[in-house]
Amino acid sequence: MEKKTVALMGCGALGSILAEGVQRRLGDAYTLAGVLCSTPARSRAAGDRFSCKGYQSLEELLAERPDYVAEAATGEAVRACGSAILRGGSDLILLSAGALADETLRGDLEAAARAGGAHLWIASGAIGGFDLMRTMALMGPTDICVDSVKAPASLEGAPFLKGRRLGDAPCRIFDGTVEEAIAGFPKNVNVAVAAALAAAGVEQARARIDSQPGLTENIHRIALHNTSVSASLEIASRPDPENPRSSSLAAWSVLALLRELASPLRFF
Repeated sequence: MEKKTVALMGCGALGSILAEGVQRRLGDAYTLAGVLCSTPARSRAAGDRFSCKGYQSLEELLAERPDYVAEAATGEAVRACGSAILRGGSDLILLSAGALADETLRGDLEAAARAGGAHLWIASGAIGGFDLMRTMALMGPTDICVDSVKAPASLEGAPFLKGRRLGDAPCRIFDGTVEEAIAGFPKNVNVAVAAALAAAGVEQARARIDSQPGLTENIHRIALHNTSVSASLEIASRPDPENPRSSSLAAWSVLALLRELASPLRFF
């Protein structure tokens, strides 16, 4: 079987896990074609580190027409590059699902995917249960609330806080819609947007964010309810040491998706 090619967009803490995983764990099915970072120098360094191409521009990446482009960068990178990647015929796997809270961007990406004959994949990231969420949404209107509990260091610097330092006592710092949450915490609640899109839509879903000093894990609790089914999920994962706003589980979820796509036996 001919190997599929994977290009990476972003090679920080999560992108590095992806690069190593593609090469060491999925090498029988995939080849790491190259990496595109925020600057040419970073791309060259990443290419040298992983013995692949360090793309100097988006155009250079597009010229290679990789089968998959896995994004481990930012919502801004999705806005800048996503449509061109999909129109070029490459499938795009997103970790920065929070960008899809923008309905206009979401529509543009879907249109680009159709035009390019490509697919836009939303990785499960630091949560899970998309199969259940999609099934419940198909059954009928589904209420969803995503609670996120994180240590102050994972939350400080978010635009919603406007420079305010979080105290030494546990506190709820946000309670509102998922659409409002991603605007105020763009690096913290990608999981809430992904879950909302799977189950209800960002306008209807609710998000709550708690700061808990001393916490060594990021905790996400998801509650779903429709007329036939009630469900609750709780996921606790340690923050990535190099990026406390994210969990390494997010990168592993992309590797799991790639493995699923290459397997004759698939789980949904």
